[in-house]
Amino acid sequence: MMNLSELQDNAVEHGFTHSFVCTESGVKRDGDGPVYPVKDLRIVHSNSVDTGTDPGDDATLYMIEASDGSKGTLIVPAGFYADPHKAKIIDQLLHRH
Repeated sequence: MMNLSELQDNAVEHGFTHSFVCTESGVKRDGDGPVYPVKDLRIVHSNSVDTGTDPGDDATLYMIEASDGSKGTLIVPAGFYADPHKAKIIDQLLHRH
């Protein structure tokens, strides 16, 4: 099983080079770029890290592609550590499939 750093490296190797951040109105690339509404995004793949010892170390890395071809990742901590904006966006994306 890969750790989170290895999952991030793997995502970059597959072209998911941006880091996405969540806002109240959607998702944007960290630092620049447009805000993408959920309808313009899709989850390509996801991997979870479960260390089995500290729930604070558990997270899921989502590989996301935008309608304009931008590819990036969004990391969501497990359970009650999750940012409510991230949880809402991921929930909406997962229920579209």
